Amino acid sequence: MNRHDRPSRQGRPHHYLPSVEGLESRRLPSIFTPYSSYSYNQSYYQAQVVRHEYDQYVSELKRIELASQATPAEYLALRDDARAISAAASAGSLPRGDVQLKAVEASLILDRSPLYGWLDNEGWTGMAGQLTSALDGLNVPQPLIDQTLADMRNLATSAGVGPFDFTTFTTNFDALRNGEQTLPSGSGYHFEDPSLYYTQHLRGFFRGWGTRKLDAQAKLNKDLTTIQAEARTAPAGAAVLNRDVQILKSLGAAVPSATMDQFNTTYVAALAQGVPSSAELGQLQSNLVGTLGPAANAQRNASVGRLAADAPALYQAVGSSQTNVETIVTDVGALVDAGGGEPLNPFKITIQPGRAAGPARTSNG
Repeated sequence: MNRHDRPSRQGRPHHYLPSVEGLESRRLPSIFTPYSSYSYNQSYYQAQVVRHEYDQYVSELKRIELASQATPAEYLALRDDARAISAAASAGSLPRGDVQLKAVEASLILDRSPLYGWLDNEGWTGMAGQLTSALDGLNVPQPLIDQTLADMRNLATSAGVGPFDFTTFTTNFDALRNGEQTLPSGSGYHFEDPSLYYTQHLRGFFRGWGTRKLDAQAKLNKDLTTIQAEARTAPAGAAVLNRDVQILKSLGAAVPSATMDQFNTTYVAALAQGVPSSAELGQLQSNLVGTLGPAANAQRNASVGRLAADAPALYQAVGSSQTNVETIVTDVGALVDAGGGEPLNPFKITIQPGRAAGPARTSNG
């Protein structure tokens, strides 16, 4: 791995540099000795150096992102791979610390995909070895690893980062990280870690991504407003509707797109004949948990239970119309596919501790 392929320091606060007045415009306290004045000036000077390195790094990242021709479809493919790996992986007998390190290492490899457009066949063979090694012992099926590598390569080709761009980016990355190490502890000067900044701005590589998410959120908001107005939804019904929209979004953001589509189809179909009976609601809950598959856990199962229990009230809140239910569920699915409800790092791999190996699943569901 390259030097920039290291996880960011955890727990460290990250803030932009605060505004600092020059000493010449202030009266120094009597306890300020010449040495403390010198120390202050040295810290201030070093902070300005790091600020410059930070600006260079951010500018270079924005430049290569603006030149990228990667598409939202390529984003979705790799994002679904990360979710499928998270769902399929099992810790087995590995120590928890080793499992977390593997998850971080694999996430970093996926994160850096847009930077590897300059790799040749031999380079991608090496990348395949790195990803396979990172996932070794986690029972991730080989076809899923192969699919992930193919999606990484497609994305890298579209992003088009060449060897010079990669070298410049890496140089600026390392300069900023090394510069941050020179700032005195407790000096009050802090800059966002370059690795954290990169992962939180990955969407910049994908053309039209920000507009797509805004459009999806606007359509959902408009349809919710229209449906509630036409149905004359009471406040209690509106609360249920808003709650279930959030549940659908959070569950959809935890699984690959194909799994989310199947989940939503099952949910809408349960309301095809009106309000389900108690037995039908119980069956709906069981079916939805089964659809989540390995991604199911105690928290998500509880959310599914809430969703099933809310179904009669939600159906009434949307004017007893399955068409309205389908409209809202479709809108939520589009928002999730546009990045709604997901963490800032869309390619992050998470592995539930203590989970036994389950059936192999692929990114296609």
